[in-house]
Amino acid sequence: MKSACNIFYFIYGPRVFEDNLLLLLTVLFSAAELLLSIFIFVNIFRGLESFFQISGRMDHAKKSDGVLLMLKIFIIIKPVLAIIVRAPVLISEVVWDNWSVYFGVYLDGAFMKNLLTAPCFIIQTLLGIFFLSFYMPFFSDIAKDKELSEFVKSKINTALINDNFFAVKQNLNSAFLLFAAGCVFFVDFRLDNINILPDPVICLLFLSGIILITKTNPEAKNKKLEFYLAANFLISVCAYILALAYKLVYLNSFIGENEALLHILKLTADISYQLSVIMFFVIFIEFYVFIKNLQRAHLEFSVRYFNKYITRAEKDFDAIRTKNKAVILSACAFCVKTLSAILPESGDLIFAHSVILIAFVFLAIKWIYSIRGAVYSYYN
Repeated sequence: MKSACNIFYFIYGPRVFEDNLLLLLTVLFSAAELLLSIFIFVNIFRGLESFFQISGRMDHAKKSDGVLLMLKIFIIIKPVLAIIVRAPVLISEVVWDNWSVYFGVYLDGAFMKNLLTAPCFIIQTLLGIFFLSFYMPFFSDIAKDKELSEFVKSKINTALINDNFFAVKQNLNSAFLLFAAGCVFFVDFRLDNINILPDPVICLLFLSGIILITKTNPEAKNKKLEFYLAANFLISVCAYILALAYKLVYLNSFIGENEALLHILKLTADISYQLSVIMFFVIFIEFYVFIKNLQRAHLEFSVRYFNKYITRAEKDFDAIRTKNKAVILSACAFCVKTLSAILPESGDLIFAHSVILIAFVFLAIKWIYSIRGAVYSYYN
């Protein structure tokens, strides 16, 4: 949410974000980060202390209390500094005028924010380095403790030996993470004509995930999907190179110069891009078939060897209507993506275009992880 707000602010700026709204958002995000950070690190140290107590390494346990205290201090100071930078908006103009007269210097909220930003940032950075000097040696000592390391390894190995499907879960975890990351690059987000999330990365991430899955599930191998991904990687890269070449020639040309070359580059770049969009549509549909076949294979395995009871929904998950919904949803997203080639360089249009694609990506990731959850449930 914080990243989304930053992108929104980058595009629209002060037209939408007033000082009071920025202060409110700063307080909300700072409070959320404060609570989450403390919650996360407290749980990490609790886990470490459990290992220290069981293994008898109480010298580490004593140090951990001090390190956690220092970490909490930094986590608290960090949001306080962020709020201090925005706090001048709470002071009224009358008060600023009185202070300006009193100190003989013109003061207002904007001036004070600019004045406070640099020192608060420097203080935060220096404090981070200072507290880093406390907890880096602490974790370094833990890493070098051979007795503790052997104890932790034995505990982990025992847990993994008891989990017969660890290799399957490990590969599925890694593969689905790659699939989710690949979906994010579908947004193809641009800022000032610079590609922040380039399309070709999707193909590499998806291909890596599929290879991981086929290591433990050879029957799931889909040569057609792998060919589509490899081919589209080349097409997408070609499209971006041609588009870049067109911009470079256009920027370095005077009126009337290189007109024929510009037309050829523009035409080939657009055709390559549209071809890559079509290929992405085909890949997502083929990927849908691949992932559902994988789910079906794991379900059949659990039914055969674990006497898994199949619910009505599980019997019906290959239904045509389910696939049709996926096709319709992805087709709508690809139509929107196609428009990016002809959209004018307008902040409003580009933002709306990105929001629609982000919504599609969110749904795609949610769907992918729901399938992973279903596969895991077969072994519970």
